[in-house]
Amino acid sequence: MSEPTTRADLARVSRADRVPRVLATAVVVVGAVMAAVGVTTYAITTAQLRDQHVTVAAVTPQNPGSMAGKRVSDPFTALAEINAIKHHTAAITGGKTYGELGNVASSDGQTYNKDVTVAASTDGQAHAVGQTLSAADAKTYAARSTAQQSSFLQASIYVSVLAFGLSALIIGLGLVVVLIGLTIRLALRDSRPQAAA
Repeated sequence: MSEPTTRADLARVSRADRVPRVLATAVVVVGAVMAAVGVTTYAITTAQLRDQHVTVAAVTPQNPGSMAGKRVSDPFTALAEINAIKHHTAAITGGKTYGELGNVASSDGQTYNKDVTVAASTDGQAHAVGQTLSAADAKTYAARSTAQQSSFLQASIYVSVLAFGLSALIIGLGLVVVLIGLTIRLALRDSRPQAAA
């Protein structure tokens, strides 16, 4: 096919070139909207975390961690707080998770909810339903309650970490889409035929 040389040929090429240019512009706009949504989500997540007034707890007095004392407001401080919660929970539960701590207490935390054999008890004695919890089982019940609250807190904070990660992903993808659209527009501009003099 020969190159267009007349104004009529150029007009025909220009009309055919219009659809790809419009689509390339649409790609740029979609990418910009994606990036803006990502930035907005990141900002909202930051504001929501700050509004909770949570400060990163020290892991231990001897080794508090580099984020200790800082307000939780970004993915790094959120992960540091999760780590501190895990550490303190493990110290209270003896390293056991909520699922690993047996549940023998009724909902009031005062009495046994089932018969407990000597082999299954924490104090080496058998217990019947309705009896008052032994000191050892009351301590296990308290540790189980702490482990439950800990897992809820960790999950809640992990949601914010996920929100930060998804925001960053959307921002990055939006910028890539903008670059793709701009590249297409530049390629279309450079491929336009020039009229013969």
